Amino acid sequence: VPGDPLTPGWASTADAPRLAPGAAPALPRIISLPIPVAAATRLLAAGAGPEAPPSWRGALAVPYRVGPGARVRVGVENDAEVRPIWTVTGRLVGSEQPDEWVIVGNHRDAWTFGGADPSSGTAVLMELVRVLGQEAAAGWRPKRTIVFASWDAEEYASISSTEWGEQFADALTASAVAYLNVDSAVTGDAFRGVASPTLARLLASAAGVREASIGRRPGGGSDYGVFLNHLGIPVVDMGFSGRWGLYHSMYDNHDWVARLADPGFVRHEQLTRIWGALATRLANADVLPLDYAEYARRIDEFVEEVGRRRPRGGAAVTPEDLALLALAQARFAAAARGVTTRALEALTQGDRSAVARVNDALRLGERALLDADGLPGRSWYRHLVFAPRFSYEPEILPGVSAAIEAGSTEAVTHEVRRLAAALDRAAAALVF
Repeated sequence: VPGDPLTPGWASTADAPRLAPGAAPALPRIISLPIPVAAATRLLAAGAGPEAPPSWRGALAVPYRVGPGARVRVGVENDAEVRPIWTVTGRLVGSEQPDEWVIVGNHRDAWTFGGADPSSGTAVLMELVRVLGQEAAAGWRPKRTIVFASWDAEEYASISSTEWGEQFADALTASAVAYLNVDSAVTGDAFRGVASPTLARLLASAAGVREASIGRRPGGGSDYGVFLNHLGIPVVDMGFSGRWGLYHSMYDNHDWVARLADPGFVRHEQLTRIWGALATRLANADVLPLDYAEYARRIDEFVEEVGRRRPRGGAAVTPEDLALLALAQARFAAAARGVTTRALEALTQGDRSAVARVNDALRLGERALLDADGLPGRSWYRHLVFAPRFSYEPEILPGVSAAIEAGSTEAVTHEVRRLAAALDRAAAALVF
């Protein structure tokens, strides 16, 4: 569970009740200690017994053995003190729909020097604030409010963004249009973008790349998690990436960024333009550019993919369950096409009240894909289409996928019915 492990599911404010560390389910029970390669090599070289199977072996030039071997005493000292962190937000209030928010954010804490992760992103955020602030000083205002967020304690499980999301969940549910995240802005030359399906086309247009290059399976590991997985807000995560090999190491510093990653800071400037284009298009659009027809196509793809799974010891989705999902998905796809048609009609007729109703439907449609009970064993994660696995990687249709892997036909049917109900709720939200 991301966020403060002592306040799982509620905001970590100064007067919030807190679990005792021993009762916090998110805190690990197995001690761990990061060590350098040289120390790991010495420890592995002291091993004995049979060689480990290939799947257990790493990349060091020593034999990997399963033991028994040398006995090692490890001393671990953890500081469990509760300390304050600081979430910094600012806003450029909209001129027409001030209660609709486009949120842009980046974390500023780092494991070491943080040249790329996160300071390249922080530099881009500060430049975006400077440019839009300059425009505002000259009299410009976006139609919707743009919220700027600088997160703290991301490296400790996205604490700042998660707690902010939990604290202001009601306001965000009512007002948020999208959350646009940049973590490490530049680690190479290749543009990398992942987005909720509703935002994929807009991201491709703003970045000037092919739509097919945009990932449509957001996972975890950065500050967009609370917005998508817990609150049902469409998200974007983007940057320029490459094979940098310095992730979370002391070599990720300003010198490396300035001399090797982005001489002249050309990619930083380019990402500022992309981020600004995304934020202002969302803030100024008469009709929100959220593409639910693309969402419907992706869910079709996900259902087909999950329906083909035959895990060893798992349970397959039955034909009856697939038929139930197909019907719900067809209703969702029809609603997605319908809201697009109504948006065009409202714009053509100049009907402002109809445009407002369409925008409400578009803004709230993804919220309907949440389930209040959350995922089995992970109730904080409430989105039934996307969730991270137990790493940064995404999982599609996570409730159904987990039930398949668990090998329970009854659980698969239960999760299929929950997903079908969510698709019907989303369809109803789009029809309004």
